[in-house]
Amino acid sequence: MKTIISIDIGSTWTKGGLFVLSPSGLKLKSKYSTPTTQNNLIQGFNEVLKGLTGQDINGALAGLNDSTEVFFSSSAKGGLKIAAIGLVPDLTLQLARLAAMSAGGKVVGSFAFTLTRQDVEALERLQPDIILFSGGTDGGNTRYVLDNARRLASSGFSCPVVYAGNRAVADEVVEVLKNKEVILTENLMPEVGQVNIEPAREKIREIFLKRIVQGRGLSELVEIFGTQPRPTPLAVFELIQAIPRFNPDWSDLAAIDIGGATTDFYSNTESYLETDSVILKGIREPRVKRTVEGDLGMRVSACSLLEAGKPYLEARLISLGLSLEAMERFVEKISVDNDYLPETEEEIWLDRILAETCVYYSALRHAGGWRETYTPQGKVYIQTGKDLRAVKAVVGSGGFLSAENSAEVLRLPLERLAFYGDERKLLPEKPSFFRDKDYLFPLLGNLVEKYPQDAAILAVASLEKLG
Repeated sequence: MKTIISIDIGSTWTKGGLFVLSPSGLKLKSKYSTPTTQNNLIQGFNEVLKGLTGQDINGALAGLNDSTEVFFSSSAKGGLKIAAIGLVPDLTLQLARLAAMSAGGKVVGSFAFTLTRQDVEALERLQPDIILFSGGTDGGNTRYVLDNARRLASSGFSCPVVYAGNRAVADEVVEVLKNKEVILTENLMPEVGQVNIEPAREKIREIFLKRIVQGRGLSELVEIFGTQPRPTPLAVFELIQAIPRFNPDWSDLAAIDIGGATTDFYSNTESYLETDSVILKGIREPRVKRTVEGDLGMRVSACSLLEAGKPYLEARLISLGLSLEAMERFVEKISVDNDYLPETEEEIWLDRILAETCVYYSALRHAGGWRETYTPQGKVYIQTGKDLRAVKAVVGSGGFLSAENSAEVLRLPLERLAFYGDERKLLPEKPSFFRDKDYLFPLLGNLVEKYPQDAAILAVASLEKLG
């Protein structure tokens, strides 16, 4: 019998679970959550630990033994900010974005071709935690890469640069950027059409462990428990990756996690179903994909959600007889008080519409689409992005999506997104909807690296099918 404590420090809430691992599998014994203490993350962590064990950190340490393990993750303060630089938007830049997001980062800016002075100024304003610098296949174009290296060298940013571009000029890039911290890794696209994301993902994860831990005030927890934290989105990504391995009926799934600062969309399904009538434009995206939307959040990012989601928001408000002014007042209230929960029936509906909007736009940006075109052989479809039509299960996790009444919040936005402009969106066809009722995905994601089978089995067993 082993006791496992898993804690996730989110942007608005710090959540924890006490699990027991026995030969019969992993079981949840208790849960506890408290608002995240942004100025001192350890304070909220300590409150959750005390809620689970009855002891604060010092007392819990005294009670820990060889049969107890502690795991934790963090996406506090919005997570890891990454700026992506690539050569061609549909190729190396798209790969850089995918690598950053699958590593648990939030892409705050992306730049293609030669960096302009305005691009460099924008990069400095963004103040990213990492710059992921790519471009060119191995032995291919070097001019754009070296030009961009020179522009980066003269800029004022101070964060690490992960270089994942043409290896033929890797040494020159390091020399040009000798006044910056440069970390070399393998090319994201060593040959045209060859995707190589994993090495860059690993470097980003290493930087999180070495640097962001101190920046987020987590180094004390590392020292106390001897456990390295994980970026919350990476933990959930690896859980989504593991679920089909140990639950064969879940071979094609998607999950949407709405948080206070971001909305994350995950999918595990083949991205391109080859037929004679469909032509893929750009890269073939990986089977497991994550996108993160920093302007779609229910509290910290509520103001940007109101701005980004206005077309959907206004249509839903009109259909329900609610006013945009009421929504603006509500958003102002929850932006000031991130812990605020709706108190009136109107506020409950306004909160639901915000959740629907997060689902709508995160799905819009995650899913690919088809556009019709004609060739001498007849009509064909040009596909960009990822095909989600084979997804059989859509899981809602976090906040509103973990609640009992979340079925329509998931279903309605996806139905309204069948077409967007002149594009047919490649969304799940007749999926079943589930809710992560105990919001265990982040907590189980922390356990996947060491206990993949137990975490994946409990993740599915804890889901509740929605009507």
